[in-house]
Amino acid sequence: MKFPIGIQTFEEIITGGYVYVDKTDLVYKMVDEGKYYFLSRPRRFGKSLLTTTLEAYFHGRKELFKGLAIDSLETEWIEYPVFHLDFSGNKYVKENELDSVVNLFLEKCENKYGSNASEVTFGSRFQGVIQRAFEKTGKKVVILIDEYDKPLTDTIGDTEIQDANRSVLQSLYGVFKNADKCIKFTFLTGVTRYGKLGIFSAANNLQDISSNDMYSSICGISENELHKYFDEEIQVFADKKKTNKNDIYAILKNKYDGYHFSEESEDVYNPFSLLNALSEKQLRNYWFATGTPTYLVKILKKNEPDLSKLENGISATLENIATFGNGEENIVAALYQSGYLTIKDFNGKFYRLGFPNEEVQDGFIQCLLAEYSGKGGLLDNDLQDLYDKINNDDVEGILLQIKHIIGQIPFENNEPNMMEIHFRNMLYLIIRFTGQNVFVEYPVLGGRIDVFFETNNCVYIIECKRDGSAQEALAQIDEKRYAKKISSHDKKIVKIGANFSTKERNLTEWVVG
Repeated sequence: MKFPIGIQTFEEIITGGYVYVDKTDLVYKMVDEGKYYFLSRPRRFGKSLLTTTLEAYFHGRKELFKGLAIDSLETEWIEYPVFHLDFSGNKYVKENELDSVVNLFLEKCENKYGSNASEVTFGSRFQGVIQRAFEKTGKKVVILIDEYDKPLTDTIGDTEIQDANRSVLQSLYGVFKNADKCIKFTFLTGVTRYGKLGIFSAANNLQDISSNDMYSSICGISENELHKYFDEEIQVFADKKKTNKNDIYAILKNKYDGYHFSEESEDVYNPFSLLNALSEKQLRNYWFATGTPTYLVKILKKNEPDLSKLENGISATLENIATFGNGEENIVAALYQSGYLTIKDFNGKFYRLGFPNEEVQDGFIQCLLAEYSGKGGLLDNDLQDLYDKINNDDVEGILLQIKHIIGQIPFENNEPNMMEIHFRNMLYLIIRFTGQNVFVEYPVLGGRIDVFFETNNCVYIIECKRDGSAQEALAQIDEKRYAKKISSHDKKIVKIGANFSTKERNLTEWVVG
């Protein structure tokens, strides 16, 4: 079986004999039932493949769809003029970089359909080629825009360039409404939904299907599709690992499944990771190997949220997760739309969000620790030492190693409260990195434990003071009777009072009780 890893062009997949998970019934449904669509999905989830599938369909390439679902649904196979604008191949962090890309796109369109000297703005030029394409061919046009949001996410933190890029995009997308009589179909896709930046204010006729149950699996691979298309490969995988198919299915589900994009969404696998795993017959963090989006790291480091809450699950409304805002005011939406959080449950009003699977959960911790510390893999030896000390319940060694690691990590914000949050996040990340299920602000009757985790033999209760006294922190553990409120299952309870100094930016003392 040939796996289309990294191949995003429908024609190449079909003609090259690669396996194709048939989504063309949903493609036909979209075209048959609507005209203007928007779809948000995480990176590496097949958005570009869907876009090129639509492109082949609207070019009337019937031969490419032989044997697929749409082959028995479509009867006309009309060729339409298609305008396909893909923003994925460039970075837009410099002045006029977006202008150059858009200008090149429009010049190609004008070479084919003609130009008009009076059309000088991007919007008027785009509307002009749409009008002329319609008049020359007698067919309404199709507009496909891939990664529509990249010029904005690339410039998070640079207001001047982002504003300029937004103005360019508004001029393009505003054409949809003005040229409606010449348009057959429009499809935009990207990672984020910039509702508050006015991108869609001039194109408010887009139907957002990102949270639509019907289209929840239009990108990605469902459980049924995994069994239908890859069962033989699962058997090969099982043979290599000297186990049975059911075990491999269970491992793959835990590692790469778990995405839900709507209230009634079926489970969706990350296609990039799943295809890589099936191709190599290995279980690795493939999605994370391609890198964490720069904009996401910027948002997290700037706002310094409590990272432990992400693992334990957070609540959000649909409106909250559907609108990215200006990239800095809605961390939950950024994490959800980027694929780091997904819908785990819905109670009629609020969604509960959490990590979709093991790859995301473990990879997120590793990537964030590397990004926060600025050390990349340079901390690996120190983290290995911490891992060994935790597994051996070497309490003094654990605390000394934590101090050593945090001493290497920069604190970029000098405000005491932000420094404290940063310290707690780093404490969470480095302990979680060793494989421990660690909790920050762990709720118990009558209070919250600052840091709580268990090993095979011990339960750790850590209370931290900022610019205070370690003895005072230990006394608080006893005063609030935290140890008696924890079910230890015959494990030894280790009580630790610690002090974090904003001057030293590290642990300065601790007392073990």
